[in-house]
Amino acid sequence: MNTSLFVIALFFCVQIAGAQDKFPVTRMTSDPAQDGFASWYPDGRAFVYSRFSWRDSSGKNGIWKITLGTNEQSQIFSGIAEHPRISPDGRFIAFDADTGSNVRIVGAEGGVPLKVIPDSVLIRSGGMPCWSPDGEHIAFKDATPALCVFNIKTGQVSRIFYQEGLAPLPACWFPDGKSILFALANRQTRKSTMWRISPDGKEKKQITGHHENFWRHLALSPDGSLLVYAAMEGKELGLWVMSSEGGKSIPLAVTHPGHNEGPAWSPDAKWIAFNSTRSGNFDVWLMEVQFAQLLKELKKE
Repeated sequence: MNTSLFVIALFFCVQIAGAQDKFPVTRMTSDPAQDGFASWYPDGRAFVYSRFSWRDSSGKNGIWKITLGTNEQSQIFSGIAEHPRISPDGRFIAFDADTGSNVRIVGAEGGVPLKVIPDSVLIRSGGMPCWSPDGEHIAFKDATPALCVFNIKTGQVSRIFYQEGLAPLPACWFPDGKSILFALANRQTRKSTMWRISPDGKEKKQITGHHENFWRHLALSPDGSLLVYAAMEGKELGLWVMSSEGGKSIPLAVTHPGHNEGPAWSPDAKWIAFNSTRSGNFDVWLMEVQFAQLLKELKKE
């Protein structure tokens, strides 16, 4: 092995050796571009993720699909596409398009994307769209920024939360469709809190935990009982899990050095796809989760 290859191999080993993962993980992508923000198909056999590079000259930016088992990868959409979310029926994907200035919907297997949010509603730096469980509404943030709900059938947009100096970052809906999970980021301190809010904005409740350095990216387990979030530990961003009602939390993926974020539970709760830089690149990794073990440990005093 020449000196250059040895240094690269040594760097890779150090990155992996520094990982503190609750359960086994597998690297799913290795492209030099930034890969992340997975969303699962309802059958749990595959997920999509976004790929982005400023140097892309071959049309590889966009939305990609990975099938479990075969690890086959295929491109669904070519273009700037971030935060893809598959609809509950598995037929469509909502995503941030046009460098975050629009929310569009494309077929889950490809096609021509359609702009859905009215032109009267401005979006900046991504709307972070997320579907309601019945597939009839999409929560997103507008440019002000405010938390909004779009009614797909009527085309109506309801602005349900706004507070000066704070940025609501929608994460997902609770399985019963009665509330939306979101992070509320202080635009000066960059610290965030966790909240759930009713779709009409009339009821709001903070979810508290032990982390003062909660950062962003929330994900609920399929049954809504557990919540994964990204928090700063020193200079690294790690994934932690706690009850969706709040309380103590335990680490899932904390690497030194490296960032772990963008978690997404599989429909059967057996897997969590997430972004990680532990290999020296922005890639998608897959964690095999023991759900019952997590529930048991979180119930302990």
